[in-house]
Amino acid sequence: MHRIYIETVAPKEDKKTNEYRFFEYLFKEVLKKEVEIIPIGGKTNLKDYDNQLKDSTKNGFKNIVIVDADGKWNTKDWTFQSEKQKIETLKEELGVEFDLFLMPNDQDEGDFEMLLEKIVNHNHRKILDCHLGFEDCIKESEDYVTPNRKARIYSYITSFKRSQKEHEDFKNKGNWFFENQKYWDFKAIGLEDLKRFLRNNL
Repeated sequence: MHRIYIETVAPKEDKKTNEYRFFEYLFKEVLKKEVEIIPIGGKTNLKDYDNQLKDSTKNGFKNIVIVDADGKWNTKDWTFQSEKQKIETLKEELGVEFDLFLMPNDQDEGDFEMLLEKIVNHNHRKILDCHLGFEDCIKESEDYVTPNRKARIYSYITSFKRSQKEHEDFKNKGNWFFENQKYWDFKAIGLEDLKRFLRNNL
């Protein structure tokens, strides 16, 4: 089976991170592909999975690594090419094979949360606009720290009225309901780069 390596942590019992849930839904329901999703707990840990990477290739399966591009906010001299080259260099050092995609679109700085911003249901985009206004207000004072994109996306998903079942799933499991088109648009243009990459490499 093809293996997909993502940055998040592994599920614990019935609790999964929303990055894991996102890729689970993307492969199973959108792309209709059967793959093994392997959470590596951060891209610096990729080196610890060299045996699995080699095993997949040996058995005729593909390895695909999907991680954040990140940006100048966390790496002083960041460029897209330098970030990609770091991982490509690691691939050569380990002697492994994998295809690489840096979120959100394999060409710009960004991360998983930026990808999610691109697939919010356009009918509810105003929630993000309101939060951006809040961020702008916070920036005006040196006394506060401006919320990050994780807070922006959390604000988006918590702004909806939900059924009792959804409320319990959200409260107990942290579910962001990627299967619900009211919240997310998996046909959005912002997701096309990732979907095209996966279709071409699986």
